[in-house]
Amino acid sequence: MTHRLQSLTRVTTVLLFGRVLGVAFGLTNSVVLARVLGTEGLGQYAYAMGLAAMFGLLPNLGLSTVITRAVARDPNGGGGIIRAAARAQALLGLAVFALILLVAAVLPFQPASLWQVGLAAAQLVLGSFTWPYLAVLAGHARYDRVAVIELVAGMMGTIGVLIAARFGGTIVSFLWAHVVSAGASIAIAKIVVDPFLPDAREGRCTLPSIIREAVPFGAAAAVQSLYTRVDIMLLGQLSSSAMVGLYSAAYKPINMVLNFGASAAGTLFPYLVQESQGHPSGSFERVMRVFLVVAPAVALFMGGISDTLLRLLFGTEFAAGATMLTILSWSAAANWLYAPCGIALQARGKEHVWMRALAGACLLNVLLNLWAIPRWGGVGAAASTLICEVGLLMAGAFMMVRHLGLVIPRAIVLASCSAATLGLAVWVGLKPWGDLVATAAAGLVYVCVLWLLRVATTADIAKLVGRFRETVQGHARA
Repeated sequence: MTHRLQSLTRVTTVLLFGRVLGVAFGLTNSVVLARVLGTEGLGQYAYAMGLAAMFGLLPNLGLSTVITRAVARDPNGGGGIIRAAARAQALLGLAVFALILLVAAVLPFQPASLWQVGLAAAQLVLGSFTWPYLAVLAGHARYDRVAVIELVAGMMGTIGVLIAARFGGTIVSFLWAHVVSAGASIAIAKIVVDPFLPDAREGRCTLPSIIREAVPFGAAAAVQSLYTRVDIMLLGQLSSSAMVGLYSAAYKPINMVLNFGASAAGTLFPYLVQESQGHPSGSFERVMRVFLVVAPAVALFMGGISDTLLRLLFGTEFAAGATMLTILSWSAAANWLYAPCGIALQARGKEHVWMRALAGACLLNVLLNLWAIPRWGGVGAAASTLICEVGLLMAGAFMMVRHLGLVIPRAIVLASCSAATLGLAVWVGLKPWGDLVATAAAGLVYVCVLWLLRVATTADIAKLVGRFRETVQGHARA
């Protein structure tokens, strides 16, 4: 039996407001790390964190998705599943910790020490223990509580980074700060989620049965984790630590953008689980229409001011990563657009189809990086990412049409692509007059084209702003 969820606009707005504050903490961390460690030190730090993050979703193995789906269907009957998931999480965490150290030891080059990689792996595994709690809240669509957990954890993480910078400023001290904050986040999550946990005595679920149910989701998550982080590992093996540092700095703003897209797309999951399997999804179409407008605009803006942005945040020595940031901005736009497709396919029982697409993209990404990094370094890695992200976008759109029929009107898609292409052309043509002038002109052209083709009208914007205002006011009264 399903239960009534809160408004999709409301829960998405609440979560995104929390993520905005979280971005401030993450940006502070990135700036401190870059300015204290420099390109070489940041490269070693990013390699250790990136190598661990390649296996970042393995400790979960899809358990969070299983919990969210179970709670969305029956909020009072998931006690056995949650209990079994916690046991599986602990066993998988220990296995992944050992696997990360083993991979680091057998790789031919060691940009970071095994001690540094071990600390990065420890913070990853500890952080994964909070995921079952967050999955329970997602099943209830209580993203306000998710935001509380993330904000408190983010604030503690930033305090830890600042203390490490003040009293040491070494790679190891920063990694220890991450380990401590990851451990504290477990206690915070337990306290916040406790009122929403179902009776642990209700329902029975064995360890093998929940692993069997989670494996299809976990396989897709593991492949996606490898796909998104393999470029850092290959850069460390085929290039220099300084190049890894430049690439990591270019990726910092992109990761923040991707976080927003994943947050907005992820809130769809419990709604799509409950919607009729045989009818088009209004929730999916609303999110995609917003993404078709916002994603290219963000890419135009971040790519346009990439040089200024890197100099302002991290210092002049990181400005050499501007081209990487420009290319990665468009890969982030593609990621925004295919993220809802992956969520919809998994919510409607087509997770194996999405996993095959991710596996193909991962293999292509490895091959492209092996060819491009020795020739062009970080720019080659960024270009490989863009090619693979566009490929996933095309695959996701095709699979949506074939398996679910959740189709966005073709006229809207063509109009959005036309506006983005014209905006990019204007930026390239006016770039000799300066990044700020070119970016402003490109943004103006983009907005005008969308308005003329009636993809985003004044009424649409007013309606969306009105919904957000009602959400904020209602949440404040609550």
